[in-house]
Amino acid sequence: MDKKRPKMTQDKLEYQLKKAFLEQEADKFIDYLCELRTKPEVYAAIEKIALLHLEIQNCEDIIYTANIPEFDDPLN
Repeated sequence: MDKKRPKMTQDKLEYQLKKAFLEQEADKFIDYLCELRTKPEVYAAIEKIALLHLEIQNCEDIIYTANIPEFDDPLN
């Protein structure tokens, strides 16, 4: 029995929750941009949205990697 699997499942769940939180945060900034803003406010919000999307992509990569079987070698 592989003892790493439960930990990876726990990590995967944590990253799924983190991803959902980051998506909500990005949506808040998009809503923020729907109101009249100064250029510095717009630039700051766009930068924050970009950073959030990088973190979201990182979470997606970790979740994807967690879904790959341990021995996923098509040649064997």
